[in-house]
Amino acid sequence: MKNIKFVHSLLAVVLGSVLISGSTLAAETSPGKTVESTGQKIDNSLQHADVYLDDSAITAKVKGKLLEHKGINSNDISVKTEKGVVYLSGFVKNKHQAAKIAKIVHGVKGVKSVKSTIEIKK
Repeated sequence: MKNIKFVHSLLAVVLGSVLISGSTLAAETSPGKTVESTGQKIDNSLQHADVYLDDSAITAKVKGKLLEHKGINSNDISVKTEKGVVYLSGFVKNKHQAAKIAKIVHGVKGVKSVKSTIEIKK
């Protein structure tokens, strides 16, 4: 958690520096509008960073949960998360494993929905 806060702080400083220096070089505008615009750009950038970090955390949690379950070869399962939607692909031995994986993933905090293209190995 400390790493995420540190990353947010560092990102805010870097983005703020870049945006402020870019704004000062831009065409003439009033200082109030420049500061307001820069603040909004920083807020938007941090929101995008939050989504990315949240998605990464969800992916890590899902992979961890799959590793905990015996009988599931998590090496054959690919997990990707975008805006809380988890995309699963790969191969399992039977449809019971596919259903078990979907149930596990739905139980992970932060997962909004699950899209699965898992196939049965023949």
